[in-house]
Amino acid sequence: MKILTFLVMLMMSVVAFGNELKIELNPNRPVVGEVFQAYFRVFTDSEEEPVINFSPSNLEVAGKSNQGVSTRTVYANGKLTVTREVTIVYELVSAKAGQAYLRDINVQLGERTIKHPSLTINILKEPVEQPEVFVMADTPKNSLFLGEGIVVRYYLYAKVPVSNLDVKQYPKLNKFLKRYIQEPERTERVAVDGQLFMRTQIYAAKLFPEKTGKLKIDPLRLSVTYPSGRAGDPFGAFGLSRDFKTKTISSEVIELEVKPLPEPTPGHFTGLVGTHEFQLQVGASKLIVNEPLEIKLTVAGVGALENLEAPALIKDPGLEEFDSNGDLKINDAEKATKVFDYTYLAKENINLPAKEVALSYFDPNTEKFVTTQLNLPEIVVAGGKALPEKKNEPPKEITPKKPVIQPVKEPTDFASPITIDEWQWKSWLPYINLSLAVVAILISFGWFIRHKKFTGLNLKHDIPTSFKKGEFEFSEFIKWMTPVIKQTGKSPALIIKESPLPEESKRYFIDLLDANDYKIYSTRKTDMEFKYHPNHFKELGRYIESVRNENSSQPS
Repeated sequence: MKILTFLVMLMMSVVAFGNELKIELNPNRPVVGEVFQAYFRVFTDSEEEPVINFSPSNLEVAGKSNQGVSTRTVYANGKLTVTREVTIVYELVSAKAGQAYLRDINVQLGERTIKHPSLTINILKEPVEQPEVFVMADTPKNSLFLGEGIVVRYYLYAKVPVSNLDVKQYPKLNKFLKRYIQEPERTERVAVDGQLFMRTQIYAAKLFPEKTGKLKIDPLRLSVTYPSGRAGDPFGAFGLSRDFKTKTISSEVIELEVKPLPEPTPGHFTGLVGTHEFQLQVGASKLIVNEPLEIKLTVAGVGALENLEAPALIKDPGLEEFDSNGDLKINDAEKATKVFDYTYLAKENINLPAKEVALSYFDPNTEKFVTTQLNLPEIVVAGGKALPEKKNEPPKEITPKKPVIQPVKEPTDFASPITIDEWQWKSWLPYINLSLAVVAILISFGWFIRHKKFTGLNLKHDIPTSFKKGEFEFSEFIKWMTPVIKQTGKSPALIIKESPLPEESKRYFIDLLDANDYKIYSTRKTDMEFKYHPNHFKELGRYIESVRNENSSQPS
């Protein structure tokens, strides 16, 4: 299992080295007048031969040699990647003690350019005798961008066995976002200025600067006990000295230069610095009203994912968005993964066209913003009640009608006086009596239906005529099942599965709905074969009528 884990970490580190330049000095502290080596290690996936350029200051180039090429083949994420490591060694010498520089460092790989920060080299007047035990902080570079991650490791170097070690003070590391790294403790033999030491890692963290300018990495302070190795002790050479020394040691303060990000930043910038990968997974995009839509966004890379909030994906009033959950997982010292789970609830009928969601990060190697386009498919919500369209028509003015006065005809013959106001209302008596009779009949019929039950009488919910003609329309089917959908708030397929229908009828309607979904949403447009079975439709009609009767019988 450990071997497999090591191989996976090695493969991931090789991929992370794509198009990168590293410079190593041997010895780290050269002496004036002595030739030392600068190893330029170029990691690339290009077949082009690298051309190295730099400007030396207080240094002379005494020679150059090519140490060869090593190739690694890695299969990851379904892709076969070939990474080449080209090592070129420059022999340098300085005639004056003090600081020397390598400026304008870059590597040309065809049309691609790899830049490296300027390198400062301290030239000593004479070799420095390293102490028997010391602690040192190791950083890959001293210049970086705001938000760019850097791994700091504190090592204990010892020529003699250390019998006791006590951490007196851990580094505070203010003005940095800290990610503590749990790495297996291991001891290895290394050379420092031509002297052999046993190196043991004490503490490690990945830091993300939160401010620009000059920032300092605090020292780590230790108390160590080791053999004194005094002269004349016959056991001192074997680490078995009878005299021990306890000493408090601390690492040197390291100063970093933090540069601001270039302006302007794109509107879809996530705030991440370094290479990242984005993956979008969408659940069912064909929904019924009140059915949830689930989307998963996975972000993996070297940046400060702790500060990353869920990017906005969909903004539509027909989809109610709930709080998204972000789960962070630390893979190793260089890479982490954060997964966001989005949940939306479909509230009404909508049809959102497919679109691309843009997310970007800043690449410190190229000093450019890199944009990734994520494909969001078409989202369709059906099964809800369509809202009527409102027409913007001006209100019509109602002109009051003038009363028409009928002229009174005078009698031709002499008769008794006619009193019009007294007898005019009697002409409406037949209509009033008829209205009262109709109201009385309706009240009696309603009371009769409410309080009486008939065993042989059953109100029937008519089956749509289009089904009887052999034509299946999904909208008619939804309209037919509206009483059940309103009561349960579930999709037609789920209603049929949970209904008391016979199993044969359930299978018939579920197959019918699946065939309709395939007809509407499949990329292969085929005609659906629909055969009307009256027995199954009668069973479903009786179930719909029973639900409707239950709703009408409940007290309001």
